[in-house]
Amino acid sequence: MASFFLKCFLLVSLLLFGVLLGMEQASRNMNHMQDYESTGAFQIKTASNGVEAEILGTSITQSDLQNKQETLEGANEFNVLGDLGSKLSNWLSALIKTLLAFVFTLITTLLSFFK
Repeated sequence: MASFFLKCFLLVSLLLFGVLLGMEQASRNMNHMQDYESTGAFQIKTASNGVEAEILGTSITQSDLQNKQETLEGANEFNVLGDLGSKLSNWLSALIKTLLAFVFTLITTLLSFFK
């Protein structure tokens, strides 16, 4: 039985490796056909005024990041729905833990009668 599982695991691993290898080859060949070497959604370029990043064709500089950081620091708003969801999830977690503890205690008690 163990040899069967080992053979199945090896076959599945080999097939997964083949799929990943095929996807990599297809990506390389598509890039070669398009004559486009710098692929990907994220590209970093060194400019005269520092480092410039390009994400999906949109250029982002250091000043853009600083402006966004200042905007995020200024937007310290209280999220009512997030707070409500957090409290609800804590309440449900406590309820489920209590119910599971009760059920396991009940099962343990019932099993102790059959000893």
